[in-house]
Amino acid sequence: MYLFLFTVIYCVITQILNVSYELSAGIYLIGIGLIKGHSSEEMKDVFNFKKTRDLYKENRFIDSLMELFSLILIFINSYLIDYEPFSVFEFVFIFFLIALLYRFLFWGIIRESKNWIL
Repeated sequence: MYLFLFTVIYCVITQILNVSYELSAGIYLIGIGLIKGHSSEEMKDVFNFKKTRDLYKENRFIDSLMELFSLILIFINSYLIDYEPFSVFEFVFIFFLIALLYRFLFWGIIRESKNWIL
């Protein structure tokens, strides 16, 4: 829940400051990646090189859903900053980009941040 709240606050700040969409998404994703990298003990934990079934058991459904909503919110915020209609190819590209980022970087950030904070 804290990740989603942080994401909403971050999106509001980037909208108020009128930050470009590349910069707003880049800063967020790099920052989250650094937090996860700092709190992970092994390289396979940073990039989720485990089986999907094992990751799902470790991260629980609610945390996984909040992480996915946060990632989707960042992309929606980036889209709203510089509104241009997407072509079908761009929608497919964004969908695969979200899927790859979620699976290999973003999934598990709540679990790892709990270890870092506590």
